[in-house]
Amino acid sequence: MMILEGRKIIKEYIREGFLGADLNILKALREVDFKVGKGEILGIVGESGSGKTTLAKIICGLEKPTSGELIWGKANSSAQMVFQNPYNSLNPKLTVKYMLREAISKGNSVKMSTVSNPEVEEILEKVGMKDINTLSYPHQFSGGQRQRLGIARALSLKPDVLIADEPVSALDISIQAQIINLLIDINEKMNLTIIFISHDIEVVSIISHNIMVMKSGEVVEYGNTSKVIDSPESSYTRLLLDAVPKNQWLSESSLFF
Repeated sequence: MMILEGRKIIKEYIREGFLGADLNILKALREVDFKVGKGEILGIVGESGSGKTTLAKIICGLEKPTSGELIWGKANSSAQMVFQNPYNSLNPKLTVKYMLREAISKGNSVKMSTVSNPEVEEILEKVGMKDINTLSYPHQFSGGQRQRLGIARALSLKPDVLIADEPVSALDISIQAQIINLLIDINEKMNLTIIFISHDIEVVSIISHNIMVMKSGEVVEYGNTSKVIDSPESSYTRLLLDAVPKNQWLSESSLFF
């Protein structure tokens, strides 16, 4: 079942030149097409400036495309984003309990006062944090725990698509493995569609069913993960694969199981 499709998505930013010079047009996305199915993990990979995050913001409604369209598989669908930096993505003034009650109330379209403690505990259990003190504040948790809380908040809003934008790049390798495994677990148990964004093609290959490779706002390769990794058609994809140090695939990938 197709849950989301993008057709010829273009995003341009207009910047005025210095001292009245001609306007500059930055083409962040150039006719991007993609499809993602129910329960699929789509990995989007590319270096900085490739358009990955711009596309994510458009899917979440944080940006509007210059042209093109998003087609959802059903009405009133939504996407929620898990951000890169867990230290900046949570409100430091809110306790875990308040933050999640607020998100759950929005996700269920009910008053916050009606959200029960068991509902908060249920969301925390899904991210492996059921036994924490919910009256604690974000600064009292580690980076990995904060990222789990960011995922919990996103899940509370009941999205049809969860977008994880570089969710492990700010974490050390052992914690990266925990977050990757958590997202895989959520995908399998909840059949939740996930768009996983990273500059690291190795990490993307571990988690994704399909991979979309982007460069300078364009899609240069798109297909089944095994096919893209084993038989890349784009020279840029081969460049990304060659950038992974030899013997790193096995040594680090083994941490993710």
